[in-house]
Amino acid sequence: MNIATDVELGFVRHREPSDDDDVNRKQFLQTTALTVGSGAVLANAAPSDPEMIEAMAGPTTHYRRMESSVPSDRLFPAVEAQLALVAGVVRDRFRTSSGFRVLSEVAGLSAWLAVDRADDSTARKRYGEAISFAERTHHPLLAAYMTASLGHYAVEAGDGRAGLAMLRTAAGQMGTDVPDSAGAWLASLLAVAHAATGDRTSALASLRRAERLANRQRGEPRWPWVFVFDGPKAARYEASTLARLGEHRMAREAFAVAEPTLIAAKPRALAHVEHAHALARSGDIEGGCALASDALAVGLTYRSERITRLARNFRASLPTQTVEARPLDDALATLYRRDDL
Repeated sequence: MNIATDVELGFVRHREPSDDDDVNRKQFLQTTALTVGSGAVLANAAPSDPEMIEAMAGPTTHYRRMESSVPSDRLFPAVEAQLALVAGVVRDRFRTSSGFRVLSEVAGLSAWLAVDRADDSTARKRYGEAISFAERTHHPLLAAYMTASLGHYAVEAGDGRAGLAMLRTAAGQMGTDVPDSAGAWLASLLAVAHAATGDRTSALASLRRAERLANRQRGEPRWPWVFVFDGPKAARYEASTLARLGEHRMAREAFAVAEPTLIAAKPRALAHVEHAHALARSGDIEGGCALASDALAVGLTYRSERITRLARNFRASLPTQTVEARPLDDALATLYRRDDL
């Protein structure tokens, strides 16, 4: 059957036009003309430049809120479509600081979603674009934010020295007149990077700086750092740093402090995998496997390849015949289960 409309299916009854139809059409046309003449269709008027910028930026805010509860493979196509749309509008009309700001933020979100999908090639590309766009805004905080985000991603991906170099570049971009929340966040990332490259002295020095700034909180939070980066949030990066330095007892204590701030499922799962490593290395293999299993469940629920890969890496760090890992092994086996077609 080659059927395209309800009429072809017989759902609409055919009838001859009547005089009433002609009257109704005339009334509709008259009413429309009056409405247009009175200016009641202002919603269709061309938006001003500030309104257009706000309209382009709006979806990114909503997508960021959705990111914590929507699988990245579902959200990513929408963000990529928005990126293409905004890129075209900026190219044609808004080669301005405001236009490139919106473009940088969309590219940065796309990069973050690519990281969660374990699409490393796209993540690097989108982060690079976000940095380039940020540099054209002449907004040092945005450029520093995007550069530091790429640097931390590189550290987490195992490229510690490259990541550390980018974080140092971000520190130079940021300058000195910045909110303490921004300084504490960057110092925390630097601590993790120094620990990843084996520089214990610099890692501990960065931790002390992060703690000082997080507790002092001088200066109002300022875009793009519109959040307060306080002590409990800094504890998340402190725990990661200490775990990399082999200070497993202190790392467990820091994870406990950070736990209440990890409200969203995916960030909590990522922290749980790191905590699992700290527990296993200090002798609590069962506790570590339990946390890794919890994290893996989140990864499967949200189809986060980043989380599932980290859970697999944790299991690979244990001896093959680890009795305590059997529940985790069973959960990992579901990654290769064939769904019903």
